[in-house]
Amino acid sequence: MKKVENFQRLKGIENLKIINSKGKLGKVRNRGIFSARGRWIAFIDADEIADSNWLKEFMKAAETHDIIMGPGYALNSNISSISKAFDLIYKRRNEIYKKKKVIKSVYTGNLLVNKKIFDNGNRFDDNFPTSEDGDLAYRLYKKGYKFAYWENAIIYHKVPETLKQLFSYQKKMVIGKLLIFLKHHDLLSFSRALIELFYWLTPNFMKVYKKNNLISKFGFKFFGVTMTLISLYCYFNPFILFRLKRKISRPK
Repeated sequence: MKKVENFQRLKGIENLKIINSKGKLGKVRNRGIFSARGRWIAFIDADEIADSNWLKEFMKAAETHDIIMGPGYALNSNISSISKAFDLIYKRRNEIYKKKKVIKSVYTGNLLVNKKIFDNGNRFDDNFPTSEDGDLAYRLYKKGYKFAYWENAIIYHKVPETLKQLFSYQKKMVIGKLLIFLKHHDLLSFSRALIELFYWLTPNFMKVYKKNNLISKFGFKFFGVTMTLISLYCYFNPFILFRLKRKISRPK
């Protein structure tokens, strides 16, 4: 918070409002949305740094779209073999998004949304401890909203560097998919999530690897095996599932 205040003072920005809020991310985001007065709402996370032209690029896309997602690149891509693997994965994911004709999900780490969408009653589910953005994207897509991808609205995201951080990261990803299934009972999305369990061991995962000086092919394979083991543990841990089911209710 102090960094934001120092930036405000240094740049002489007068219309910057800092809102303190406690609770799950969905609740915090909803409060920010409620307080916003502009036409557009941009989302970025605390562990990210935006490119200097981030908002300018987003506003170019805003001329023709209402929900726009930008790419993320690894901020700490040369720290460990884990962060190096993420660097390759992020770059490959960005290439895939550029080619997609229809985008079915977005994340709030790099997102611009027309405020009229929230004015229509759409909100983050503040019961979600994680993946509240995935749940909102699921509901918006089902309502017929279209998502766009703008490759020049770039952010840099801090990725896991250690096994402990990797476990925490992947646990959140898995729990998020389970939460969305438990809430919406969408068997198709759950089947895709199950298929993803073994993605890390498939030839498609190894296609992401490109010979480079960052990480060896063996290191990249080891990363894939580790991701599979973490995912299996989280998917089939009955205690995690029990706790999740108590928190999430079906939408009315």
